[in-house]
This record gives sequence, structure tokens and C-alpha cells, in this order.
Amino acid sequence: MKLLAQSATRLNTKDTIMDHQPSTDLPLSSVIEIMQGIPLNRIAEKTGLSVDTVAHWQQILSHHAQQFMLTTQSLVSDDFELKLGDMTYALDNIGAFVYIKDINGCYTYVNKLTRELFHCSLEEIIGRNDSHFFSADTVANIYHNDQQVLINGQKFEGEEILNPNSLSERRIYTTVKIPLFDSSGQVRGLCGFSTDITERKQIEEALNHNQELLATVLDNIGACIYMKSPDGRYLYANAATALLHNVRPERLIGLTDDKLFTTESIANFKILDEQALSTKSKVAGMEIFHLIDQEPRYYWSVKVTLQRANGEIYAILGMSTDITERKRLEDELLRQATTDELTNLNNRRHFLTLAEQTLNRSRRYREPLALCMCDIDFFKNINDTFGHTIGDQVLQQVSEIIRKTLRDTDIAGRIGGEEFAIMLVQTSLANAQEVAERLRQNIENSQITLEDGNLVPLTISIGIATPSYPVETVATLMQHADHALYQAKRSGRNQVCVT
Repeated sequence: MKLLAQSATRLNTKDTIMDHQPSTDLPLSSVIEIMQGIPLNRIAEKTGLSVDTVAHWQQILSHHAQQFMLTTQSLVSDDFELKLGDMTYALDNIGAFVYIKDINGCYTYVNKLTRELFHCSLEEIIGRNDSHFFSADTVANIYHNDQQVLINGQKFEGEEILNPNSLSERRIYTTVKIPLFDSSGQVRGLCGFSTDITERKQIEEALNHNQELLATVLDNIGACIYMKSPDGRYLYANAATALLHNVRPERLIGLTDDKLFTTESIANFKILDEQALSTKSKVAGMEIFHLIDQEPRYYWSVKVTLQRANGEIYAILGMSTDITERKRLEDELLRQATTDELTNLNNRRHFLTLAEQTLNRSRRYREPLALCMCDIDFFKNINDTFGHTIGDQVLQQVSEIIRKTLRDTDIAGRIGGEEFAIMLVQTSLANAQEVAERLRQNIENSQITLEDGNLVPLTISIGIATPSYPVETVATLMQHADHALYQAKRSGRNQVCVT
């Protein structure tokens, strides 16, 4: 007698659940998923079938498994030879360990993959329990899970860490065990489906380790690392970014810059962000991080867009390094290189550089321009009479008056000793004379009071020149202004002269 033929006869009789078999076929992959315990709603969504239809198929498959167990037990009792059929072929090629146990935990069926795991034939496995195939320390775990099914009639679903005798290392399996019932509704055994996920778990552990390692690196890198969505919402922030705001990193997720920075900083950030989004390439530049109620700090930021396979940008990845101290040092070095230490005006070299740039721009756009050469009257007598300390005070006071008299766009510098040069941009000769006269009067009205109450009178002589294009240079312009200055001195000092 053919065993599977008998099973097929049973499964197709009019008094079985097959009388109500759904009209819609179920793919083999979905059969496997049902046997593995995948939620029915997920299977329904994937196949496009209703949940009720999938549930009906689950009942059918469960009924088949019960019938298969009964047929297998009949084989043992009747000493019939098991013949491979369609269902056996499917179970042998399902890619999972499939087995059936009776109420005592003894195997009544195992598929090909299980037989290979045990390194035994089907005849050597039938009638034996797990103690013959697994190490002693894992049998208790299997027994506990089996009892949930055999005693309580409940499905078991979870991970099992097992050590088969045929292997030298523990393996991890995701297992689903379902109860099998007889015609009276009593539990007769269980059917189990186990999938080896050892390699997957190892990969997951490696990925988790790598993620932890990456997080450790990012949190200790010393720079602000962050990721923002295209609309500016933070998706990730490392410890340095969170410390900047004195919050935990997760508190920044979902926030935008307007909740964290001043309006000026936000406008500054948008420049690089928009460049990165528009070019889809790496951009870099200095940004001012001005937190609310805090002093601004300077950061060098590098930003790059993250894109999906279709080119869609889903985030901006940024790394910002605090360069505040470096910038302050650079600014101080620049100030020392370009500024007269005593007066804080431009030194001679820097003034000439700025004057050259201004003259070229004036020549290009045909804008009016005037150069003033200034000299403190009788400065040598002040040094000789009152000392160099008072002389330095005179230079500082005159410089401050020059700074307050001029516009921000004008350029002033100490050329040497008591001599100053002023470049008046976009200024006609007549206007230059007005500015020079106002400066002369401001200095004349300024006096230095000594400790003994005596006053040090201050006056200045000024010469003015305007350029003759296109042959004029800064050097020739200064010469012309010098001639006017000498004329003022020869004429009695404390006056303004024009070439």
C-alpha cells in the first residue's frame, strides 16, 4: 500500500476541510511562510489575498500536517516503507528544518535537511527523542519549548540556541512549533519548522558592533557631526553637537536651526546648505555659530548631500570644527601685520596696499578721489619738552580724532613719525577741503592736560591732492599731496593747502 497515496485520499475526501478549499491558489513561498509562523496580515498584503483566505489556507495546511503525522505513525506501527511524494519533496526542499514529534517528544518524521543535520537516516531517527541528537545542555531548552505546545496546545515562536551532536559549535535557530490534534481535538504531537540564522545573527552582531564603534568614533572626534533633512530638520547629532546646546543628542532630532541659533546664524547656514543641495557636491566654508544668549563662535564646515539610488537627496551630512581660537589668532596676526601698534591706524605698508586698490577702483569707475597728507606741527618740540610719553599720547589723540572725523569707507594710516595719510573715497576736491578743515579744527580744539595742569597745544598741517587719470599712481599722488603739505607748513602751519 502506498502511504502518500493514502494520505492524498484522506485529504481529498468529501468529509474533510478540502471540501471548502479556497478558489485562489496559494504560492509555495506563502505556504512556507505560513509554516514558519509569519503573521497572516503580512502574507495577505504580499499575495494580495484577504486575511480570511490566508487563514483558511492555514487551517488546510495544519490539517495536512496532522494527517501526515497520523500516516507516519501508521507507517511505524505497520512497518510500511515511507515513499516520497509531492508533499515529501516539498518539505525536503523547503530550506528549513521540518520535523514532527509525538506526544512523548519522539520523532515521527523529519525532512531531508534535518536528517543531514543529525547525520542519520529516517529509520535511525524515528522513535527517538532529542537526547540522541543534541548535547545534554540543550535538551532541557527544547523540552521546555515543546511542552508549551504539547501540554498547553499553544504555538511556540522564538529563537533556540542548540548544539547538535554532529556540530562542534552552537547554532541559533528561529523556530515555530504548532500543535497537531487528533479527531477528538486532543494534542497528538507537534510540527516544528526551524531555520538556521546563525550567520545572520553573526552579521547582525558585527553590524551592531560596527555601529557602536562608529558611534564611539563620531562622539569623540572633537567636531560637530550632524545630519539634516532637506527641509532643515535634524536627523542625527553626535555628542559634540549636543554638548554645544547642552542637551542629549536625541533632544535635537526633529528640531530646526531657528530653535537653536540666532537669525544671523541661520542665514549664514543657508548659504552652504543651499549650495550643497543645488550642486549635489561637497561644499565648505566658515560659519558663525551664534547660539541664543551666547557669544558667537566660528566653525569651518564641510557639507555633502546624501542621495538615494535614483538621485533623490534625503539628507545633508555636515561636519563643523570650532576654529574660534585659530581665527582670533589669525585676526591678531593680521592686525599686527597691518596695523600701527601705537595708533591702531593702518601701518604704512597696509595703507599703501589699500590705497592702490582704491585708486584702481576709482580709475575704473571714474569716481572722484582725494589724498590728504597730514603732519603734526612742532612734534619734535613736544617730544623734547614733555618727553616721549606725552609725544605718544599726542599721536594717539590725533589718531583718534582722525578716526572719528572720517567715514568708515575712508582709509587712514600712519606713514611714519608724526605723519599721517588719508584716502577720501568718492570725494571731490571741494568736499575733501571741507573734511580736511573740519579735521584741522577738531585737532586744534583738542589739548592734552599735563599732571601740573599745563596744556599741550595741538595743531596739524594738511596737504590735499587729487589724481590726474590715467597716469596717476599712489606714489605720484602722495608726492603731489606732500608738496601741498610743505606749502602749508611754509605758510605758517595749522592750515590746509591744495596742489
